[in-house]
Amino acid sequence: MEPNETAALVHRAAAGDSGAWEALVRAYAGLVWSVARAHRLGSADAEDVAQTTWERFARSLDAIKEPEHAGAWLATTARRESLRVLAARNRVTPTGDLAWTGASPAAEDVVVAGDEEVRRAELAGRVWRALDRLGDACQQLLRVLMAEPQPSYAEAAAALDMPIGSLGPTRRRCLEKLRRLVDVSEARGRAHE
Repeated sequence: MEPNETAALVHRAAAGDSGAWEALVRAYAGLVWSVARAHRLGSADAEDVAQTTWERFARSLDAIKEPEHAGAWLATTARRESLRVLAARNRVTPTGDLAWTGASPAAEDVVVAGDEEVRRAELAGRVWRALDRLGDACQQLLRVLMAEPQPSYAEAAAALDMPIGSLGPTRRRCLEKLRRLVDVSEARGRAHE
């Protein structure tokens, strides 16, 4: 979403326009959710983080100094709330992403599926397993950048608390590591055939 469009929606939402509020939620809900999930929060905790983030946003609409950067505000708030939840629980609950995305095909579907679909499912599984083996920083960065709709670099930088100029090079390094892990997994799979 363009910054001037975001600012206009924030101003309209602050004035009580429910349509503007709904447009903001549609535009940034994926970002807020991905920030919580990037901190490896379970679904219930991620929902709590999202709800708290949106409640704080609603209470702060009039006070936001740079409404054109509402996405970055939401990402930062979601990151801070995620860290608060983790600290309060003093633990991290790892969860698999395939269950909540619905990407894991049922066994019957795999049997019935064509060769290409099976190959894609196997590759997706290797990618998700490789993602789980990446370090926490790379996992967080890639999960935030995978949000739908895709966050801007400013929003992602705010969510990850890192300089915007570091995102591109760090993303490239993380994707290279992920690619190597997938390649190793694929080579092992071929060796067992």
